[in-house]
Amino acid sequence: METLENIIENNQSLTRSQLKADKGLVLSIQIKLRNLGLYPGGQWIDGDLGIENTFTWRGLTQFCQQLNLTDVPSDAVAINPKIASELIETKQLPFILNQAKDTDFILNKLTDIQNNSLVAANIGVHNAFIARTLRNSPFASEIDNYPHYLAEKPDEINVVSYGMNTALMGSDKTVNFTDYPHRGIIPKIDSSGLDFLASNISHACVCVGIFGDNNSPIKTHWLGRNALSPQQFLSCTKFIGVLNAIEQINSRFPGVNLDDCVIESPKYKVLDLLIDMISYRKEAYGLMEQSNQIGVLFKRFTQRQDLEAWIRERTGNTKAEFCGSYGTPPLMTNPIIKDLSSNATVLKSSSNEGKTGNNFVSPYDLVRLITMLGWHLHLTQNTQFIGSRWKSLETLVKAMGEDSARYIDVALETLGVINVISRPVVISKVGFGESSCTYVAFVKLVDERVKPAKLRTFALALRSPDGSFETRDTHLAAAVTEIVRRILTEELA
Repeated sequence: METLENIIENNQSLTRSQLKADKGLVLSIQIKLRNLGLYPGGQWIDGDLGIENTFTWRGLTQFCQQLNLTDVPSDAVAINPKIASELIETKQLPFILNQAKDTDFILNKLTDIQNNSLVAANIGVHNAFIARTLRNSPFASEIDNYPHYLAEKPDEINVVSYGMNTALMGSDKTVNFTDYPHRGIIPKIDSSGLDFLASNISHACVCVGIFGDNNSPIKTHWLGRNALSPQQFLSCTKFIGVLNAIEQINSRFPGVNLDDCVIESPKYKVLDLLIDMISYRKEAYGLMEQSNQIGVLFKRFTQRQDLEAWIRERTGNTKAEFCGSYGTPPLMTNPIIKDLSSNATVLKSSSNEGKTGNNFVSPYDLVRLITMLGWHLHLTQNTQFIGSRWKSLETLVKAMGEDSARYIDVALETLGVINVISRPVVISKVGFGESSCTYVAFVKLVDERVKPAKLRTFALALRSPDGSFETRDTHLAAAVTEIVRRILTEELA
């Protein structure tokens, strides 16, 4: 197998046939092109050069054209030292981010990827975005680092944050960041700030965070479309029961680390169950039963009306409903959580489920809870979860890093900025069914395009109810891409 470095060192040129035969080299080229916004990720990172008009050949040709290389790939010379050197050294093609201002162009580009995608066996749907899975994610190797990255603050020398008052690019609007709200208090939400989203996104909420200085807690700006209106967000809500369980455990046993816990009986490591619930990794042929059963399991540790009240008390939104299930019985009827380090039982299931009903929450509720998770170390005591310890919350962070939907990956790839960001954190949960496709995510990264580098951290929740499943999937991918683009260009804050 050749490498790009070998081609440079040995002054080699490969024909198209020779390149096609070297899957390892094609794979490395695909990854380089993906990071620059010229090639899809996910299932397309496969080492297959394909025929002339496939994504790989098109991307390589466009790369050479944009750099004005004289040796545009051909049958005679598909790769040579100059092309290999440019693939290694080029970190970003700014025109990719600029052309993304054309939302129709991006929608068409994502639709093309959707239409050419395969069907995912694990949940029986097209594998473009909603079921892309962690395989070949540019962040797959970073998940264990997420807790460390989340603990970091800008040093104000090499990495800075926004100012307390930030002028948006391309407009005369200034955003004023305010303190993260106390538990039970709804922040002021800019109801027009997401008007740029297409009408196929019916409900949305975005929260952008900053550090006012190195000693202050997080400050925020909230934007929404029907942000406080409860809707069916499907599997997006599954992490809520876990947050409640962590609060209960750490309030009684502050020293317990969820990583050291198992759920009985039978015995499962909590982290393994959470990854199964988030990623659907053990599902097959369109059956989502185990993920749903685990979601219901985590609602067994308190009566449902109490869990509903807990959400309302944390977010301040008294309209939230959370007495439903996920269409299946729990994986275990009477689960208990044990701490292996002490062999103590730290949480038992409720004697009965209590009131039953709907799981209707708002996009604001989801964003509020996921930011309380992601920014936990930078919140004040009256804005944090009560009693929860970071060591236990880390377990959920790592599990949510393995979400099967990779909309944030798709956005950063489509915008061609993978090589110019560092210290990434992407935790999320997808939901999909007959009614809609939904998504909630928390992001933190360092944007190296500017000097000093700038910390960007935000969360979003979106619901797309219109069209076919594939159409909704593409609409969500397009909406997330536009939100991320505007945050990177500071048209949104």
